[in-house]
Amino acid sequence: MINLKIKNGKEKLKKVISKIFKKYDKSFNLYDRQADILISLLDPDKKFVWISAPTRYGKSEVVAIGALLLASLGRLRVRIVGATVSKANKIMEYILEHVADNPLIYANLINKDLLDVERLKVVARKTELRWSDGGWISVLTANEGNSRAKGEKLLGEGGDIIIVEEAGLIRDENVFNKIVRMREPDRGWGKIVLVGNLIEGTIFEKAYKDKNYYKVFVTLEEAKKDKGWSDGYLELQKKQITEKDWKRLYAMEWVSGDEFSVFKPKKYSLLPSLNDLEIYGAIDLALGRSEHGSKIGIIILGREKNTGQVYEIESIVKHMKPNEAIDTILNLPYPFVRFGIEVVQFQKYWADVINEKSKILGKYIPFEEIKQTKDKIARIESLEPIINTGQILFKGNNELWEELKDYPDAEFVDGIDALEMTWRLISKSNIWIA
Repeated sequence: MINLKIKNGKEKLKKVISKIFKKYDKSFNLYDRQADILISLLDPDKKFVWISAPTRYGKSEVVAIGALLLASLGRLRVRIVGATVSKANKIMEYILEHVADNPLIYANLINKDLLDVERLKVVARKTELRWSDGGWISVLTANEGNSRAKGEKLLGEGGDIIIVEEAGLIRDENVFNKIVRMREPDRGWGKIVLVGNLIEGTIFEKAYKDKNYYKVFVTLEEAKKDKGWSDGYLELQKKQITEKDWKRLYAMEWVSGDEFSVFKPKKYSLLPSLNDLEIYGAIDLALGRSEHGSKIGIIILGREKNTGQVYEIESIVKHMKPNEAIDTILNLPYPFVRFGIEVVQFQKYWADVINEKSKILGKYIPFEEIKQTKDKIARIESLEPIINTGQILFKGNNELWEELKDYPDAEFVDGIDALEMTWRLISKSNIWIA
């Protein structure tokens, strides 16, 4: 195993990289701050590394080059965990793009066609490269930990270096803890590298505040100088995205708390006894064709009998098939006053199924069909004054809470949609229920 630590400065590193790697059939020339990113990857003494730079600066490509050096020349085991499938695929594209740049990198590669190494550049969906002298690169997706079987895969073979690509998209600390446990320090490394953008409320923000992490923070001015971005180019990018994303992705500024949120939810510290609450629930039974079902929100609220204050009792927001969602509702232990089911097209069938099944099981849940007469966005945003004045208090730190904090930029709003229906049952049931 060779020592990859660069002792003679980044100018020497730049020369080495330009001789090994290519970009558009020319030498790959590192920018000044890109060299700092690569040095932080190659230094075995830096056990915890945090890397961020403006989007399109090229940090992911530099990380891919670092992974190739660590695995091929350093004979190290490199595990890359992408926050999402698309992010995992993207960094693998960079790895495959550069693995064939030089025989130094691919000479001992096991899974290659020696007569056609260039073909590796266009291999789709490859997730692992192994070298005969022990080094390897394996790419996983963080959300592979969502099921038991996939969680076992995430906790499988460890690595000398764990690189988390787009760590700014990971909020779940349980998932991150599984990733951290993959570090194996037995060969002197045991290194974890977080790469991402400045997205608040994530494990990336938490690591930024952790003094144990060595930080490579590339400012917009530094990126602008390196990349040669003009003011006109940056102004065009700014016009194409939200102000929140401009701050996160280009200006390199953390977005504070509720700075851009429509909803400003409030938490409760103590939930009253269920005996003191009238309990309501609702679900939107989406009919997706996904193998894992559609993302469905089931929201349970309780209204205090004496004060009228409403509390979130439970929220379930995840991918489920209709039968699984029905079983979930029928296993809820609450004495519902009403439980709303949206009926649109074929959803009416599932409303009938769940109603009949509840009677067979002796549940006798008082289901109510909800027919939507307003636009979804209008319905959701009608909750703004209710939520912001604390008429509904929340558990916090769950999927519903994140949807509320991220709205209108939230990727999914299934939880908020079901929340609106549940609130409607509580406040205007005589008007809204069919």
